[in-house]
Amino acid sequence: MEEVQTLLDSRLADVRLEFGIARAEVAHAAIARAQAEQMSAIVATLREAREFPELYVGPTQIGPTAVEFAERAAIADLAVRLNLAESTVRAQACEADTLRTLTPMLWDSFRDGQVSAANASTVASLCIGLTDAACQTFEAELLHPAASLAPARFRAMARALRERLVAEPPTERHERAAEGRRVILEPDLDGMAWLHAYLPADAAQRVWHNLNRMAQRLGKAKGETRTMGQRRADVAVDLLAGVLGAEGAVGVTVGVTVPVLTLLGGDEPAILEGYGPIDAETARRLAAHAPSFYRILTHPVSGTVLDIDRSKYRPPADLKRMVGIKDVVCSFPGCGRPARECDIDHIVAWADDGTTAETNLASLCRHHHRLKHETNWTVECTQGVSTWTSPTGAIRTSDPPPF
Repeated sequence: MEEVQTLLDSRLADVRLEFGIARAEVAHAAIARAQAEQMSAIVATLREAREFPELYVGPTQIGPTAVEFAERAAIADLAVRLNLAESTVRAQACEADTLRTLTPMLWDSFRDGQVSAANASTVASLCIGLTDAACQTFEAELLHPAASLAPARFRAMARALRERLVAEPPTERHERAAEGRRVILEPDLDGMAWLHAYLPADAAQRVWHNLNRMAQRLGKAKGETRTMGQRRADVAVDLLAGVLGAEGAVGVTVGVTVPVLTLLGGDEPAILEGYGPIDAETARRLAAHAPSFYRILTHPVSGTVLDIDRSKYRPPADLKRMVGIKDVVCSFPGCGRPARECDIDHIVAWADDGTTAETNLASLCRHHHRLKHETNWTVECTQGVSTWTSPTGAIRTSDPPPF
């Protein structure tokens, strides 16, 4: 009897296993279909905005830039409604147009749920720049692998195929790619962050070998206990921050918001501008000894900085600094541009008796600052909370600070 029950349990488990796998496969295909449908809807919405810009900029603002700002406003509207970055909305629209135009069979497979969103995105990014004939070959050879390979393996295969099909000489492609060189800051946990640099390979190798050489030299010093990796990182900081007198180095300042009780030995975290919470010991060290950091002391109970009204249109440096520390990033919903790179905007316009006070000032990147003034996006502020309304009626309050 026990053997029969064991056999029955095993068969039931096998059925449940097969059912679970089938559910995962159905869901996987549904995700691809939904992603393709979202991308199609984004394309259709932006097309309507371009054809009827008055829906976003209003009939009184129709002019040479109306279509451009209507599209910008529509992208911001979609981003707010979908909780996506505006760059993601643009990318999805571009990918959909590229796939539909250059690889229509693969686009149909994507819409049917046979090709994953990751593989479809790979095809869209790699087929740009190919001739029409090369695109046809590219699509034909990748149609089946796109439906059967995991993203990493598929991308490797697609890149190799593109190298065989692309007509542009490698030198010219490298020169164009080098124009996209950049440095990226990525906050991480426990008071740490990643600093990434996208560089030409030869430049990256020179940087790496130079860091190694200087770190090895430091390792020979008496009493040195740091690891090679730690020394390499410390050398990079000294070079990039200008501590070692690198040619062209410039002085920079970063804000540290420190509760008064933390300076007196308390454990409440401080806020490092552009990053977030840091431990109390680091905050005390920066506040006491670091000339490249300015200090903002907050109320020991409420944690706020007292508002200061002003009688001039342009806020003074200390008030601009205060607003930047308060907002951290652009105050438009979903935008992550650092406040120190933004404009200072009067929420209630100066011409409408808006004051130059901390409660009426907000950080807005240049893109969203122009959207506010050039399109039908509007903003109101109540008790320090900004509420944005899109031209189509979507209402969203500004995101809370990330820390």
